Amino acid sequence: MSKEPEFRLTVQEALERQEIPAREGIVEAALRIPPEGILEVLKASAGFDEIASKIPGLLDVPSWSEVTFFCVCSKGGSALWLDIWDADHFDGFTDMQHCVSDCRAWFSGDGYPFWGSAETKTGRVNCYFTVPSAGNYVCTAGLQSYPVGSNAMVECLIDNSSFGPLPFNGTIYQPHLCSLSAGGHQFRIRQKSGSFFFLSLVVHRV
Repeated sequence: MSKEPEFRLTVQEALERQEIPAREGIVEAALRIPPEGILEVLKASAGFDEIASKIPGLLDVPSWSEVTFFCVCSKGGSALWLDIWDADHFDGFTDMQHCVSDCRAWFSGDGYPFWGSAETKTGRVNCYFTVPSAGNYVCTAGLQSYPVGSNAMVECLIDNSSFGPLPFNGTIYQPHLCSLSAGGHQFRIRQKSGSFFFLSLVVHRV
């Protein structure tokens, strides 16, 4: 059986002053956009015309009903669990107090060599919710790259079905269309590259 290494007291010299790297300011962002805005994003998305003809009510925004809402500081509707994995905590910047008061969580992408941190890209968001009946739903993910031009990319999934890669710069509110059975479902966000904030997830029945 291998012997565990023993800790031994030493005296280390650290005689050079350490300069703290500057932290770029965080751009303000709304947690969500109204259903009319979501429809405009849908209309601008490739493949919309083909899909719209198959989903009655998609163009009738007044008939939409909000089912659930998630953000870091609150949940609503049928939201049950918001799980966040490998978010990054920088004091006075994206620390826990700021995440709760600012309602968003940050995921670093490229590490910080100054602190000896690695490039992990293992950020995960899991939103578990229920829907009352089978039907067509729009899941709108609010995301913000940081720094703005960091070429962030995530993969969004509903349960185990992937919507494919989602690249973005700046703030986006990307709708995802899905057909759901009654009961519990999980909308997942997986970090692929770059750094980003999770703002929110809003689910509408259409």
